[in-house]
Amino acid sequence: MKAITFTVRNVTAGQRNDAGEMVLRQIGDITLTLEGMTRTEIAEWQWATDALNTRGIDEEMFRLTVNGWKVVHETAGVVGVMLQGAGTRVHVEWYDAVNGDFFSAAWTRNLRHGAAQIVNARQHAGQGLPVDFVPEPVKAPETVPAVHPVWLENDTLVRYHGSIQQLSGGIFRVYECAVMDQCDHWDCNGYALLPVGSWKPCAVHVGIGSVTALDAQPVAA
Repeated sequence: MKAITFTVRNVTAGQRNDAGEMVLRQIGDITLTLEGMTRTEIAEWQWATDALNTRGIDEEMFRLTVNGWKVVHETAGVVGVMLQGAGTRVHVEWYDAVNGDFFSAAWTRNLRHGAAQIVNARQHAGQGLPVDFVPEPVKAPETVPAVHPVWLENDTLVRYHGSIQQLSGGIFRVYECAVMDQCDHWDCNGYALLPVGSWKPCAVHVGIGSVTALDAQPVAA
């Protein structure tokens, strides 16, 4: 069965603002790949697939119609499974990495909704997935010379105020972009943005004027 890729757009997470209030912020997009399960793997979920047979179809015939998908994240691995029989809704399970077990997330109308339910369940359980990295768009040159920002040390906590709308106002850690695998420019003079608690960049080629340090002293230029 051919793999299917879905991107869950504009994922949100709770963060405290400067006033200490909890607010929802967009943290980015998350891409998941659906890999088809073998008949043997589907048979291990028989207790769930039999429940999809709500129209009283012959049990053995119905089982032959069931398809299953493992839901895989690039860095987190398998994060859920989805199962569907002929003309049925999709049974969605999310993987709890803390307890090492699967739990029901939802019955949905289609696979795309199922992928979103897995991301949502992980977020609610405090097991959010790393977001896709986004190169910052190239800005036009400033017409008025500005004071050149100083370079910040790796792992400095910053607030982003650049041109990537879904990340604007968010708090991240910065690292030298050129040393990251996701950076395709050996001479890059920008930062890579990393969500707090993650080692996968959510943005690369970020201009040094697009961030403001929150908790560290800058390195001399």
